[in-house]
Amino acid sequence: MFKLFLYFTKEQKVALIAFLILLALAITASQLVHLFVKNKKNEPDVEFIAEYQNFEKSLQNKKTDYQQFSPLDYGESQNFNLKNSTSVALFAFNPNKLDSAGFIKLGLKPYVVKNILNYRTKGGFFEKIDDFEKIYGLSANDFEKLKPFIKIQPKEITQNKDFLEDKKTTIFSNSDTIQLELNSADTTQLKLLRGIGSGYARAIVGYRNRLGGGFYSVSQLLEINNFSLETLKKIEKNLSVDASLIQKIEVNRATVEKLKLHPYINFYQAKAIYELRRKNTVIHSIETLKPLKELTDEDIEKLFYYLDFKGIERTYR
Repeated sequence: MFKLFLYFTKEQKVALIAFLILLALAITASQLVHLFVKNKKNEPDVEFIAEYQNFEKSLQNKKTDYQQFSPLDYGESQNFNLKNSTSVALFAFNPNKLDSAGFIKLGLKPYVVKNILNYRTKGGFFEKIDDFEKIYGLSANDFEKLKPFIKIQPKEITQNKDFLEDKKTTIFSNSDTIQLELNSADTTQLKLLRGIGSGYARAIVGYRNRLGGGFYSVSQLLEINNFSLETLKKIEKNLSVDASLIQKIEVNRATVEKLKLHPYINFYQAKAIYELRRKNTVIHSIETLKPLKELTDEDIEKLFYYLDFKGIERTYR
């Protein structure tokens, strides 16, 4: 090997020596690093140990502060605490008069008690024992347990029926004597009429606004979606109409867009009226519209109440 080294050129000798030096340095460095890491591993990490101990102490403190529950366990624990905080006792009771504390004392859950009270608040009444079983959330076992203790007086049932009949008679007798002007009545007043609830009242006012603020006839209510003839017959004697409250469209000034917004005028009719106005300059009366093929006699009759024929001289190019 040494003899072979003698035959190398000068550059090859320098390169080989340099390689051997680097190899020796690399081996030495790896040994030093290994010894350093080994010594480091044997040393305890004081900072890590301190953090771990603090974390463990915090967990111990939290365990003494509260007990954790799953959502289901939490709900059950709430009911358990409630049942234990109020002693359950069975006693004769009237479901139409007993207060919330009494129902809780009977062992009913709070949400069941709330359903009972809501039912009574909305006018509900237990006429017979089996009616109590219909309360939402009341289990069959709870009902059977309470059934022997439910007491409802027959006199009480009769008084309640008389009260409801009197109330019903009062409402209908009042609605029969009400007189409203259809174009000025608001939704609250309209709901006083027999058969008119919030939905119909809003629909009447909404359609009235689309027409231009007024009806010319009570029979126009039949044009409202789902408004029946039966309902109209119930209330027509309670209504009057002031057609002067209608806000008419100035037919000689209105654009096509303005005209077609009215329920009685579609786009093609609005365009025909506009083109006629361009030709004749001024539409003087409803008679001027009769030649238009887009308008039927029924259309002409309805539009008479909603068009203002003020003459406005205007030149169209």
